Amino acid sequence: MRLAGLGGATRKEQTRDELLEAVRAERAARSGAKAKAKSVVVIQRAWRGYAARRRLRTTLVSEWAVSFGPLVAAPSSQIAATDVAGKLLPPFLFLLKVPAAPAAASGSAAAGKGAATSVSGASRAGGGGGSAGAAASAAAAAAAARDVVLLPPAGSPLSNMIRGTLALLLRTCTATEPRDSYLAMTVAAPVASPVPAAGMAPQAGTDVAGAQAAWLDQAWRLLATCCRLVCAPRQPAAAGGSGSSGGAGSVAPLTAANAAAAAATAPAGGDPVVDAAALRLAALLTDAAQWKFLAPGPGPQRTAAEAAAAQLRSRLAFQPQPLFAALARLLAAQQAQQAPQAQQAQAPTPQQQAAQQLQQQQLSRLLGLVLAVLQSALDLEQRGAAATAAGATAPAGSSTSTSSNSGATLNAEAAQRCLAAFAQLVLVAPQAVALVPADMQARLREPRVFAALCRCVRQLLRSRSLRAAPEAGWCLTNLLQLLLGPHMRGGVRPDAGGSSSSSSSSSSKAAAAGAVWVLAPPEAVWGASGEAATELAETAAALLAHMGSSRLVASPELSAAVAGLWPLGQRGLLLPLLTALEPRPGGVEAFTDLCCAAMDLGSRLASAYADSEVRAAGFPSVLNALAFSPALLPRLWKWLCYSLGLPRECPAAASRGLDVAALAGGYAGVAPRRARVLGLFCRVYAQLLLVLDDGEFYDLQQPLALAASRAVGTSLNSLVFHTYLPKPPPDGSRPPPPPAEGDPAFALLVEWAPRLLRALYERDVRRPYCQSLLWLAPYTEMFGSEDQPPPPPPPRRRPADDDDDDDDDFDPSAPAPGPDPAAARIGPFTAGTVLTSLMYGGTGGEEDPDEGRGGGGGGGASGSGAAIAAAAPALQTKAGEGCRPSSMAALMKATPQAVPFSRRVDLLRALLAEDKARGRWDRAPHAGGMQPIKVTIRRASLIEDAYAGLAQAGSGLKARLQVTFINEAGMTEAGLDFGGLQKELLERVVSAGLDANYGLFTSTPDGLAYPNPAAERIPGGLALLEFMGLMFGKALYEGILLPVPFAHFFVARLQGRQPLFDDLATLDPELHKNLLMVKRYEGDVSDLCLSFSAETDYFDTPVHHELLPGRGDEPVTNDTRLLYCHLLADWHLNGKLGPPAAAFARGLFHLIPQASLRLFNPREFNQLLSGAAADGPGGAGVAALDVADMRRYAKYSGGYKHDSTTVKLFWRVVAELTPAQQAALLRFVTSCSRPPLGGFRYLQPPLTLHKVDCDAGLFAAIGGRDVDRLPSASTCYNMLKLPNYRRAATLKAKLLYSITSGAGFELS
Repeated sequence: MRLAGLGGATRKEQTRDELLEAVRAERAARSGAKAKAKSVVVIQRAWRGYAARRRLRTTLVSEWAVSFGPLVAAPSSQIAATDVAGKLLPPFLFLLKVPAAPAAASGSAAAGKGAATSVSGASRAGGGGGSAGAAASAAAAAAAARDVVLLPPAGSPLSNMIRGTLALLLRTCTATEPRDSYLAMTVAAPVASPVPAAGMAPQAGTDVAGAQAAWLDQAWRLLATCCRLVCAPRQPAAAGGSGSSGGAGSVAPLTAANAAAAAATAPAGGDPVVDAAALRLAALLTDAAQWKFLAPGPGPQRTAAEAAAAQLRSRLAFQPQPLFAALARLLAAQQAQQAPQAQQAQAPTPQQQAAQQLQQQQLSRLLGLVLAVLQSALDLEQRGAAATAAGATAPAGSSTSTSSNSGATLNAEAAQRCLAAFAQLVLVAPQAVALVPADMQARLREPRVFAALCRCVRQLLRSRSLRAAPEAGWCLTNLLQLLLGPHMRGGVRPDAGGSSSSSSSSSSKAAAAGAVWVLAPPEAVWGASGEAATELAETAAALLAHMGSSRLVASPELSAAVAGLWPLGQRGLLLPLLTALEPRPGGVEAFTDLCCAAMDLGSRLASAYADSEVRAAGFPSVLNALAFSPALLPRLWKWLCYSLGLPRECPAAASRGLDVAALAGGYAGVAPRRARVLGLFCRVYAQLLLVLDDGEFYDLQQPLALAASRAVGTSLNSLVFHTYLPKPPPDGSRPPPPPAEGDPAFALLVEWAPRLLRALYERDVRRPYCQSLLWLAPYTEMFGSEDQPPPPPPPRRRPADDDDDDDDDFDPSAPAPGPDPAAARIGPFTAGTVLTSLMYGGTGGEEDPDEGRGGGGGGGASGSGAAIAAAAPALQTKAGEGCRPSSMAALMKATPQAVPFSRRVDLLRALLAEDKARGRWDRAPHAGGMQPIKVTIRRASLIEDAYAGLAQAGSGLKARLQVTFINEAGMTEAGLDFGGLQKELLERVVSAGLDANYGLFTSTPDGLAYPNPAAERIPGGLALLEFMGLMFGKALYEGILLPVPFAHFFVARLQGRQPLFDDLATLDPELHKNLLMVKRYEGDVSDLCLSFSAETDYFDTPVHHELLPGRGDEPVTNDTRLLYCHLLADWHLNGKLGPPAAAFARGLFHLIPQASLRLFNPREFNQLLSGAAADGPGGAGVAALDVADMRRYAKYSGGYKHDSTTVKLFWRVVAELTPAQQAALLRFVTSCSRPPLGGFRYLQPPLTLHKVDCDAGLFAAIGGRDVDRLPSASTCYNMLKLPNYRRAATLKAKLLYSITSGAGFELS
């Protein structure tokens, strides 16, 4: 059977997309074929051009050898100037022409790389300084590579042609006959017809102008070529003849390909003969005074010659790259030559000395040309400014105005290019200024020139031409050395002898023998208007900020670059600089920017070198230089007062104006640049206060008078307070937004304003110099002088007493005077809402009285907080929109002293109540609370039994203690413990722990307790101290007062702060006095035979301690005595006390968070711990009770009323008791001898007088038999069970017997 095909009828048709794709593919194939064909043509053309140029170069070299080669060897032969211009120079300039732009870019980059490699290799051989030179020099060489040429191999035909041509050019340029001098062509007289042909204009002027323009153009190309030849790298020997078909005389053309390949391995340094000739020729072309064909004296030819040389210098100013690139290469070559000698530390050989002398001569000659060009550039700029001023006075749109403006623009651009090239290629070279002759430095030091240089450096930063940190470091180092060179000294300072009583003067003697320092430069250095000072400050700040923002890698290069910045840490520079800047607008702000950038860079460098094996950079301590500079802080404060409207002084008796209105907006209300000045002031003042003793601060009143210090305190207090609680603007507008986090303008202020405020406040606490109202003025102004007292909590019933048979008349409806802690008012908020923000970062808005405590408010123990808060009236405040509970919480963390002490106590009580509620520590076990801790205590072994039963409880000690006492007879004391025995246990354990026989605590001469440093050497001493910390923590947690005030330096350690020098006066007044004598000793301190070591005795065992590890035998000198004083004080306050204090703190922090202790100063902490008794001298004594306050909040039951006869007798007797007897009475009733903090309204349960009805004789009131029964107490309810005595004498006798008997529950 035969199959028939379908002839493709079923084949799928091609879609439109497939068709278009096929068309595109065909089109791409055709385009590719055309591109390949074109590329072949281009390659062939380029190769033919390369071969043609190669042949041309070979031909030119050969023709030169025939035409001019013999003349080189004949010194007496001369060449006509026209032959020089028409026959000698054109091939020379052609053969040394820089490659075209694309080739030049790649070739010059390779050349720069080769030069950098060469210099780097030499520098690595020379150690750290050479390595630093390699880094900066390599960068300079890379920047200068655009105008470099490659010298042919030595001995090649082209090399001989270059040498010979330069020799002939020097011969013709130094000729005395005009016809033989190439330079005379610029002043040659024109040859013109005396009578021009009819109908034709004279052409003489035109011919002369054209000839002069042609000569100037050729002379400029010759000048640029001479600059490019200086220190040009040389091609390797194989590069000149590789692939040559012309034999030894052939020359490879200088294209991008062979330039890049040859320069990668080309050594730096060039040909000394070519360098000398090129520099001499460049100097001749630009200095008409050396043109020998000119007749002596003034004349038209000399004028024309000087104009021609000036035009060449101006041309260099417009295109300065070749000149400054040559200078950069020469400096790099000199660094590379000196590096091996520096490493070997050997005297140079005669050949090396000759080479160095020649190189120094070349450098001096080149620098002379550079300076002349710089001066031309500055003259152009000055003329441009004058032209601009002239154009401004001309009518708008006139030709005069247009031409003046265009000329001024060109002149300014020329100066900018010239100075920028000098800054980019010279200032970044290591120690470049040291190589500049003194007379040239003097001219560069002129204020106008120096200011222009600084502006160019900033322009380089803006254009990102300076990248690496070492480059910026060397640039700033060279600027400082250039400006301050004549004022830098070495050796021993002239003021190093003698001494001063002030710490700032003592610290200024830190410059030891061999150090370098800066004398204060005269005012003329900064210029008539201080322009140089402004430019230096702004440029230094920009360079330092650039270094700080760069990636800092610890390296010898960076260390060497940073080491040259030491003048920034010298008062000889900083104070005169501030003096010059103060009168100028923005001057103080510029000075601040400089100091802040330097301090920031110092911290970053310390971090970079922290974990590095490289030797750290010796960056100057700008902060210490500022802190110990006399009169600096008063000057800054005066400026701040004028700029911000702050009070310069605050009288001691001032009661108004303590809330500074200018700072009502907080940080946001201060302009950024002024905020930075204020931040610098705070940072420097805080640094100085670390070493400023009380004698200097209070007696000598350094650095500020006490009135000014009070003004600083009140200003910072207002600033910090209103940062968190700003006032609304007077015009009703919205307040400015707060500064962004991390804003560099506000960084110092935000960090150091609260710190300085705290430091000033702590000095006031230690020795008052401010009125007490000062710290609370903003709070009082905003929230009123009296806070609304919190309402009492709802009534609560008392559980049955253990032995109370006579309290049937107990009134359960009597309100308790102790308020709910969470309902207490702190400003317009309750303590609960502030606590919530403090603990959880809440940001709730200002609460409405009807809304209670804002979502729980931090939760007091009471469940009726909402009702209580609703009952409290809202305060009328002057706070702005930013007033929120979170703001108040942040304020109390930053500056707690700005809030009244009573309000901070309320916050602490709310915090502890919240902790009890969250942990259910305040609930009975049947209500889900924790089981009480049962402990049995023998009164004869209080500490031993308490330690055994409670030491391991840790934070579990927050639970209620159920105490059982065993009396002296071994009998269990009757009664149940509902809190009273717990209070008694704590008080007696603490009293026993303070016994000297245990050796756990000791005291200052004022009777303030602190842990015994020898406790760590007692077996189990640290464990006992930790247990004592638990006991004190339990007392604070339960609100139980203990008669044990602590030393202030110990409280500072508990708060996480380091005690300072003057705290030593509390610990050891005699040692503090001796150290002050050493600090202010007017003779040589080394005569006192002190060393950096300390001796102490532990139980008659001497212990030696080195204040400087490994340097204990180092003698103390005038330069190191300040360090010695502070190290010795630190060892006594922190070193010896460290382990015992840490052990006590561990126990305390199990129950009380450390952050809560920072709300109080040491005096206030002792009030928390010990009640209202003073904690100064005799602080452990007993203060008299406030009987009126005690009576005001007392309650009565069992039939007593406030006007009962026995009640009246009782209060009369209490008032007659001594303070010790009153304390015994209070202990008898409440188990605590101290009144509650804040008054008896905080005693919970309230003090209650319960009537015990007893029979007495009929005439008991007038001398008959009175009641025989003794008073008794229920301490868990703070209840005194008082029989109804008829006579005051009987009541007093029975009361004294009861409170002094020392009996327990048996007395009941």
